[in-house]
This record gives sequence, C-alpha cells and structure tokens, in this order.
Amino acid sequence: MKRYQDKEQKSLLNCLLIILMLLTSCGHEKPAEQSIAFPNKSWQRYNILNFKFPVTETNRSYDIILELRCNKSFDYDNLPINMVISTPSGEERIREYHVQIKDKNGSFTGAIKGDTCLTRLVLKRKLYCSSKGLMKVEIENLNPKMETEGIFSVNLILIQH
Repeated sequence: MKRYQDKEQKSLLNCLLIILMLLTSCGHEKPAEQSIAFPNKSWQRYNILNFKFPVTETNRSYDIILELRCNKSFDYDNLPINMVISTPSGEERIREYHVQIKDKNGSFTGAIKGDTCLTRLVLKRKLYCSSKGLMKVEIENLNPKMETEGIFSVNLILIQH
C-alpha cells in the first residue's frame, strides 16, 4: 500500500511541476519602453520626439501607450499632440490627440506622486504590422507656445499581444 501512495504522490508532483512550467513559459513579454527626458523641464514646440521599436512578429497586435510626466504646477488642462506611426511595411497612421492633464475642476487626471503627475494615454490599440522591421513613432507638441514648461519626460510603451 505504501508503494502505491509513493507512486501516486510522485506522479502528482510531476504533473504539478509540468503545469507550473507551462504556466511560467506562457507569460507575457515585457513591454518595450523608451523615454525622452527634458532636462530643463520644458518641451520646445518644434522638438519632435522620435521613437523606434523593433517589430519581431507579424501575427501579433501592438498597443502604443504614451506616458507624460509633468509637475503639479503645470499650467494647461490638456496638451495637444500629433502622432505619426510608420510601420515596417511603409504604412503611416497619423492622428492628433489632446492629452488630458486636468479635469473640469482643475484636478489632475493621472497618478500623482510627490510633485509629479503621470498621465497615460493609449495612442493605438491592436495595431497589426504585416512585415517585420522597425516601427517609428513621432510625437509632436502642438501647443501654440514656443515652450511648454513643466514637462519632465515623455515615455512611449509598446505592448505586444
């Protein structure tokens, strides 16, 4: 009887080990991130930000997320931007956005940590690329002032699904 229990425990342990290995191997890939910091806490009007991400698989979709870090004394409720995506196959996607920094009551819409506000905006969901290669994303500040003060950095995140 004892041998039977030992064999049963070993087979159960082996099954659990195989299931655990399968679950850990099916995890999501870490998102690709690139950040551009502004040392003077100011984004110049004609400083177009360029990001480049490798596209390694064509059978998956990609989400592109913008993170904007600004200080709590930021003057504007939103920041108008223009985005241009160039896929490896040569397609271009262009769209203007308003990154909502504050709501109607003047409260920050993003996460606040100390003197910094982090605002996230999904720029593109489920983008499919028909070829492997380099995806280029340009972000342009459309604020009419020559300098938008109070911005620490812009971060772009590429999530592969």
